[in-house]
Amino acid sequence: MLIVTITLIILAGVFSALLQPIGDYLIIQDKPKKVDMIVISSGADYRTDYAIELYKQGLASKLFFTGGYSEKNQRIEAEWSRRLALDAGAPEDAVIIDTSDVVSTYQEALRLRSYLDLHPDMIATIMIVTDPYHTRRAKWAYKTVFGDQLKIRMVPVPFEYTNLSKTWWKDAESRRMVWNEYVKLVFYVVRYELSAGELKTWLTRFDKI
Repeated sequence: MLIVTITLIILAGVFSALLQPIGDYLIIQDKPKKVDMIVISSGADYRTDYAIELYKQGLASKLFFTGGYSEKNQRIEAEWSRRLALDAGAPEDAVIIDTSDVVSTYQEALRLRSYLDLHPDMIATIMIVTDPYHTRRAKWAYKTVFGDQLKIRMVPVPFEYTNLSKTWWKDAESRRMVWNEYVKLVFYVVRYELSAGELKTWLTRFDKI
């Protein structure tokens, strides 16, 4: 019985060692430092809450929220995030929103680009706040849209604030997100970098993934 127990412990350790890097690869985590603007990827309220916490620490003077009307939540997401920020004490001129309907992280980056095109020389550094497993794809999207125009820092919401698990294979929602992020990352590279012409046009039908 002791041998069986020891064997199972060893196998569990090997299994974890093999699976942990798969989730870790998706996570880009920079040290929070002062930037011109905190950009929040539309999604769960804990992203907004954590971004507001960083703002209140004095790490930025502006907050940028995107998000149009959500049938699921019956609200305009950017306006909802704005209300949370104002209720937390942020002044109105510090909270910038874009209520356009967006269906992808790449489109969120384009909305920020539209805003900055109208306000040149205003923002040089940004901090993107999103889920840990979403950070690599988000970084790719923003770097593709902005190139070297902006210095981008990725600051994921701590796992303890989320409903995700660092040991992703032990949790159904985390397993689903890790799988989806790999699928979406490959799609982004093909859709926005490798495709052209009719193929690129055809791929637009899958933007919502």
